[in-house]
Amino acid sequence: MKGVYEKNPQMGDPASVDPRLVEMAMNIEKLQSEVQKFEGWLAEVEGRLPSRSDPPRRQSGLYESQNSNSTMVDNNCAQDRESSPDGSYTEEQSSETQVKVAIANTPEFDDEFDDGDEETLPTIGTCKAVYSFEGHNEGTISVTEGELLFVIEQDKGDGWTRVRRNEEEEGYVPTSYVEVFLETNTKGAMTYI
Repeated sequence: MKGVYEKNPQMGDPASVDPRLVEMAMNIEKLQSEVQKFEGWLAEVEGRLPSRSDPPRRQSGLYESQNSNSTMVDNNCAQDRESSPDGSYTEEQSSETQVKVAIANTPEFDDEFDDGDEETLPTIGTCKAVYSFEGHNEGTISVTEGELLFVIEQDKGDGWTRVRRNEEEEGYVPTSYVEVFLETNTKGAMTYI
């Protein structure tokens, strides 16, 4: 780039490029140092993977299985560590770490987190659709004019009311499209995080 400036002075002063090149070189060095640090942390964490004699746990395709091909990755992390990503400790690591990274054909998965066991939110009222609404976006639900639905969450000021149909289908509809009838002893469903 500097050569282009030197050959074509009408493009600008070649001397103005030098400070920027120095700055970019320093940024590159800093980023390479961070990459090496994070690769070291990754190697350390992967080095603590359970051995085959440990009881089986949820595994992804990165863990070594009996039928998978594996490759060896060497990471030399010989720098002083200031802190872990969460700042929990400091230590000096000066040994070379070898980590086996498996390339599994099919990742294992257990059905521990099926969505079928979710609790349904309580009904806090009912509503009647004043207008039809086509719910094309994720999280919305389509309604037809005159349809009766259960309200499970009031409008929180964003213009959307959460409703349920047939104890299975739920989603958001524009509050201005429905007439809401809240039960007198409810103040709105709590938002679960």
